[in-house]
This record gives sequence, C-alpha cells and structure tokens, in this order.
Amino acid sequence: MAKPFGSTSPWADPAWYSGRPSPYYTASHVKLRNWVRKWTDDNVVGKEEEWEKIGKIPDDVYEKCARDGLLVPIAFGSRIPKEWGNYPIAAGIPASEWNGFHDFILWDELFRGAPSISSQFIGLVVGAPPMKMYASPELQKKILPEILEGKKRICLAITEPSAGSDVKNIETSAVKTKDGKFYVYWITNGIFSDYFMTTVRTGGPGAAGMSMLLIPRSLPGIKTRKIEIGGGSMTATTYITFEDAKVPSSYLVGQEGMGFKYTMSNFNHERLWIAFQALRGSRICLEDAMTWCLKREAFGKTLIEQPVVRHKFGHMARQIDALQSWVESLIYELDHLSHAEGSKLLGGATALLKVEAGIIGKYIADESQKLMGGLGLTKTGQGARIEAIARAIPTLIVPGGSEDVLLDLGVREALKLSAAAKKAKL
Repeated sequence: MAKPFGSTSPWADPAWYSGRPSPYYTASHVKLRNWVRKWTDDNVVGKEEEWEKIGKIPDDVYEKCARDGLLVPIAFGSRIPKEWGNYPIAAGIPASEWNGFHDFILWDELFRGAPSISSQFIGLVVGAPPMKMYASPELQKKILPEILEGKKRICLAITEPSAGSDVKNIETSAVKTKDGKFYVYWITNGIFSDYFMTTVRTGGPGAAGMSMLLIPRSLPGIKTRKIEIGGGSMTATTYITFEDAKVPSSYLVGQEGMGFKYTMSNFNHERLWIAFQALRGSRICLEDAMTWCLKREAFGKTLIEQPVVRHKFGHMARQIDALQSWVESLIYELDHLSHAEGSKLLGGATALLKVEAGIIGKYIADESQKLMGGLGLTKTGQGARIEAIARAIPTLIVPGGSEDVLLDLGVREALKLSAAAKKAKL
C-alpha cells in the first residue's frame, strides 16, 4: 500500500491518494500530483482575494504559468502533440506520456488550491483545441507560440443572445470579399481575449452554413465591454461587437461549412472540465463541513455525534465517490479512442456527466452550508470556501450547455448508438 498523501479527512481527496489501489494511476501521475500541489501552494494559495479585486491573474503570474509548464497541457488537454512537446510541461512529464488522467490531476489540484482561478483559463481550455485539431500548420505556427508562452490569450466566442445552447441558429455572419482575401464580420458576443475563436455563418441556414474563424482583437471594427456576472470577478465575461471587421481568409480554421461539427466536438472536453471542477468543489465543501462538525458542539454533543448529521455526510460521500468513478471511467474510454471516435461514442455520456456533476455540486454545497450554519454564509473565516463555491455553482450548471438541452442530447445520442448497434447485428 502506497504512503497516504494529502488530507486525512474522509472524502477530502480521491481514494487513491490514501494509498488504495487503482487501475488508472501510475508513478507519472503521482509525480504530477505532488508537483501541482506544491506549485499551487507556492504560487496561488492566499492570493485569490487580491486577484479577485483586480479581476484577473496578473500578467507576470500568467507568464510564469507558461514558463513552469501549465499552459501547454491546459491548451491541449489529454493529448499534447509531439510538435509542441519541446515547450515546458508541468513536472517535466514527456508529451508522449501525457494522458487524460494527467489532465484530470492537473485541474483537480489547481481547483483544490484556488477554485476561482479556473475562469482565467477557460478561454485557453476551449479556444486552443480547435487550433490544434483543425487550423492550418501555418496558422498554428503563427498563433500558438505566443499563446503557449503566455504572451497572448485566446477564447471561444460563440454565445449569442438569440442562440445560446442552440448553436445551429447562430446569426453572426461573415461574407468573403470578392477578391477572396477577407471575411467581413458583424455582431455577436463572447469573452475578452487577444484572439476570438468564433463560429459564424458563412453560408445558408442550419449547421452546413457555419464555419470557424480566428479573429484577432487588434482588428479595426471590434469593440468590447465587460459584463459583470455572479460567481466571481475573474470570469472576464465580455460583450463583443464586430462592425465590418475584415478578417484575413488565412484565419479560417479548417474548412468552410464545418464550423458546427468543430464546435460540437469541442464541447466534450469543456463539459468534462466542468465536471472536474464540480467534483473538487464538492470535496472542498465536504472537508470544511466535516472539520466544523467534528468540533462544533450543540445539545451537549459535537455535530458529528448526531445521527442526522452523519446521515447528511453519508449522502454527500456516496455521490462524490460515484461521480469520481464516472469521471475516471470516461477519461479511460477517451484515452483509448481517437478524437473522432470519442465524439461519436461519448458525446451523450459526457453531456449527462456534466449534468450530474452540476446537480451533485449544488447538493453538496447546499448541505455543507446548512451544516456550517451562519458561518456558511460568510466570505471570510471557516465557511469562506463553502460560501464561494456555493455562490459559483451556477457557473458550473449554465456554461457548456443547459441541463435540459444536455439531458435531451444524452438520450438522443444513446438512442442513435442503440439503433446503430441493432443494425450492425443484422
């Protein structure tokens, strides 16, 4: 049995941290886990409040993230292309060795140390993968180095007031000029960054008329203003307007008419990433509530001595362990499928996982606040982490697709796979 690592409080860390056997984690994963925990403790913990006030991670810290090897795996997720493996990678893990469980551990430990900073990386998480998978080699070489070095930032900007989860009905249009050198853009909204990875309508109605374009913020005709939302000030959510912005045609990502397909395939990792956050947030809430209940006395006993309190912890624990198992199962499957196969076979399952993660995260945050009493409402002291996580729960439930849309997607995809399996048996 391996030596225990991390918290000794029940369910505060994954079971494999305590030394229990797992089929998924190797010495490489242990190395990364130890490295990220130390890096987060040294560079992030205790600085969140200061960064919340200025609304972002300072530029010098963001560039340090690049130098220390965080941005490459954040940009590429579970598979780091060998051509970008010469950039620093966290803990010195070789690009060829990096897999979905490394990605999971990286985020799990970052969230543990500072849950609110995840919003500073969402643009990289969802904006860079289309570059890796679909952009031309020339566009990759032009844009990715400054992104991976932390000098520029990228985001995915596809949300519209009239579309939202209904991506097929995006109205933002781009028309190629007669000489074929530019696309001319007008109106959408998204989040602030140096580059906007945008899905737009270059053809007729429906999915077939959509394409992906990378838009530099420096182009004339682009205006931005920040939108304040709940859950933290570091979200950098921004209203963007494109007024006759001329985008070089070389900034087309992939092929015209493939934007909808690219966008849909990009959602899987975002939804899995949201589940990572909900899982670690749930562990943080349970840990802090447990610490409080072990010492808080009421009616002549500590709270943990009350059967009704233990009953609450039992319900929270069973959901956390179940979510951990589902997350690990999907990571394993994705690691053993191509990107195209994973999108086809696991898109529905990932959608349902994201829904379940949001439901569990909300349940555990609510129960933890009840156990903390008034302390669970305070932004400082022993209840501060629970309060912050409970306040941010909508940012795990709304982005990446609404619950109702994803539940429907999960069932439709399951029926589609069932019909294909039935046909294959004939």
